[in-house]
Amino acid sequence: MSANTSDVVVIGAGINGASCAWHLASRGLTVTVLERDAAPAMGSTGRSAAGVRVQFTTAANIKLSLYSLPVYREFAERYGWDIGYQDIGYLLLVPGEKWADHLKSVELQQSLGAPVEVLDPAEAQRHIPFATEGLAGATYGPWDGVIDPHMVTHAWVSMGRELGVSYRMNSSVTAIERRSNRWELTSGGETFECEHVVNAAGAWSGEVGRLAGIDVPVGPKRIQIFLSTPIEDTRTYPLTIDLATGVYVRSEGDRVLFGRDDLDQAFGFTEGVDAEWLEHVLLTGVDRFPWWADMGIDLRGSWWGYYGVSPDNSPIIGLHPDADGWVDACGFSGHGIMHAPATGVAVAELIADGKTTTVEVDHFRHTRFGEDVAVEANIF
Repeated sequence: MSANTSDVVVIGAGINGASCAWHLASRGLTVTVLERDAAPAMGSTGRSAAGVRVQFTTAANIKLSLYSLPVYREFAERYGWDIGYQDIGYLLLVPGEKWADHLKSVELQQSLGAPVEVLDPAEAQRHIPFATEGLAGATYGPWDGVIDPHMVTHAWVSMGRELGVSYRMNSSVTAIERRSNRWELTSGGETFECEHVVNAAGAWSGEVGRLAGIDVPVGPKRIQIFLSTPIEDTRTYPLTIDLATGVYVRSEGDRVLFGRDDLDQAFGFTEGVDAEWLEHVLLTGVDRFPWWADMGIDLRGSWWGYYGVSPDNSPIIGLHPDADGWVDACGFSGHGIMHAPATGVAVAELIADGKTTTVEVDHFRHTRFGEDVAVEANIF
């Protein structure tokens, strides 16, 4: 078997793996990326709803967004790559029983510098048609919107390659061992040696940890995203979420994407688009969005994928307490797209400097579970 040596091996070429690899290479480290698929962004990254937002309930998540969203907004100016950023906004429709707590979160968001607007239901209807029954109000994030996750991942991959990052596709990791002060990874007929491993394998991160004999509490949950046939309304709908039900919808050209994440499902690599779940989503959402009753569905254009989910639906970012030189960047629970820029810079600082200075990630440490740590409420 041939040996390949680098400072860092990143496992996974999704959006977070690509961000980590480029940021690490920018610090002068040699980096190898091992990816199980034939190309970057073919796992969870490429199958997301691609939303980015600042409207979280914990300061830690808000701060990750406040670092990351300006990177996306200015990506073309900073790096010369178009990543398909569109500031279509996030519109959260809030029922009466959640309004007081929601306004406390808005106060926190605004105190940290997040641009969030409070609207009454009638004002919110300027953005998208919906039924107002049971709603106390809405909030709108003008920085929020969508990116093209394929475009941004491939931008980071190309930028990384310019700095010497070695990308190995079709390279599933089959064994990981700690030997003296180095890690040894096996992939196909080759071994890869490094001082640090970055586990950015998304929904597969728990399996990667088990290869190394360490616990990474992240597992897969299926998501399903449905596409409509063309609609008549020419407005661009923001990514609109009914907080009473969890149903969401946003524009996609002359169509809409819509869905609802099944947060209570068991972990597992369940495959396919489920017609029963589609029916459930439509029946759940039609009271809020009555126009859904006449909306056609493009099943061929709909898709499914996975979230890598942690016990509290927030990421695990940091040095593993039980494994020297092992860094996890996973468990984003559906928020990996929006927080990839902050994750990349944090991982690079942890490995190059031993601590973070640009963004704070202690809130996302491995040992937080069971501690008295604020838990994110805006999970959708």
